[in-house]
Amino acid sequence: MCRVILSIFLILSFAYPYDIDELLDEAIKEVESERSEKYYKLALKLFNEGVYRQAIKNGEIFLSKNEKDYKKINDIIFLLGISYYKLGQTKKLFDLFIKYVNSDNVSLDTRKKLFIYSNNLFIRKKEWKRLKIIRKKGKYLFKNKKFLWKLRGKFSNFDPMVNIFKLKEGNIIGENQIFITDRNFTLIEIAKKLDMGYDELKIANPHIDPFDILKGEAVFIPRKRLLPYQDFEFGTLYINLSEKRLYYPLIIDGDPYVITFPVGIGTDNAKTPIGEFKITQKKENPEWIVPKSIREEDPSLPPVVPPGPDNPLGVRAMRLGYTDYLLHGTSKRFGIGMQVSHGCIRMYNKDVVRLFEIVPKGTKVVISEKRYKIFKNKNVYVEIFELRKEDKKTIKSLLKGREVYITSHLIDFYNKEKRGFAFPLN
Repeated sequence: MCRVILSIFLILSFAYPYDIDELLDEAIKEVESERSEKYYKLALKLFNEGVYRQAIKNGEIFLSKNEKDYKKINDIIFLLGISYYKLGQTKKLFDLFIKYVNSDNVSLDTRKKLFIYSNNLFIRKKEWKRLKIIRKKGKYLFKNKKFLWKLRGKFSNFDPMVNIFKLKEGNIIGENQIFITDRNFTLIEIAKKLDMGYDELKIANPHIDPFDILKGEAVFIPRKRLLPYQDFEFGTLYINLSEKRLYYPLIIDGDPYVITFPVGIGTDNAKTPIGEFKITQKKENPEWIVPKSIREEDPSLPPVVPPGPDNPLGVRAMRLGYTDYLLHGTSKRFGIGMQVSHGCIRMYNKDVVRLFEIVPKGTKVVISEKRYKIFKNKNVYVEIFELRKEDKKTIKSLLKGREVYITSHLIDFYNKEKRGFAFPLN
């Protein structure tokens, strides 16, 4: 193909002799572009297959030949950072971070991920000098911004950029953050500390051992999200089972906000129902009337469990329609952000109290199971949680309708490495 292109331009040069230099320049650029695209696709394919050394080789060649394609450069830098991390190549990872830590051509989220891989690898390898340098260079990446806006009254006990956000670009909230541990942690402990769900932290940090996080290691906190629907209604509760998260968009003091909390949902054998409901009942310190099916599983349970620390409904409960399904707190130490219940929706006690105070009886609740979201605002944004094989074809078709073209290799890469948070495709 390259020879054909050059041959055509050489033939044209005889017809237009005064433009030969310009024509040759164009021919060389096209050949280089074709080669560059080959290295890009091959790097993604090899990475997805776990052939990291060859993925690195092709990714490095791509970077050496391409300085202008912002989107592909981000993909390859991200790919190289993960590959160096997985192979323990500390020098290459250090050099990559130093080169791009302040680059406007690299997205802020990619820089944050590079910091996390570098920070954690240098801690594990005990390379304290390099750790000190990247901490100093990347300090701005893990210093969370101070937010000037404050809410009054019943909204004053919400935490800005944790469980209440200003709405941006129609249906986007939040910014992704970095959490630096001050002791040894598990991911379950971090999730509770940061008002997150376990699964959403786990999928956003695929290269972290959830039960062995050392003091000083960094964790990616996925707070940049899309609402489950582009055409949403203010004052309606939305729960997306795939991400195990609740959204409540509201107009507060004339401005659009979104309150959001992680939730626990039903298991595969006792699924949380999908559909539209209304809050028909609200109870403080509810007693638990044990369903017959659960008593058959555990005959030691009494017919009714009174309010208190042993009550699995926690401190507040709200009924969904005229069903047995509840949105409630929990006395259990884990389970938020997981599939653990018999179909009810669980929340941390501190969260359900805050939600209970602002959600009136009669509020509409929409429960869906969106494995991915694709919306067009200023940019086309994608958010992935769990893709099935048939989803890839649908995603390519949806993006094509928005004039964004994407390969199956890139979708596979995103499904492995960019799950759980919103990111732009253009």
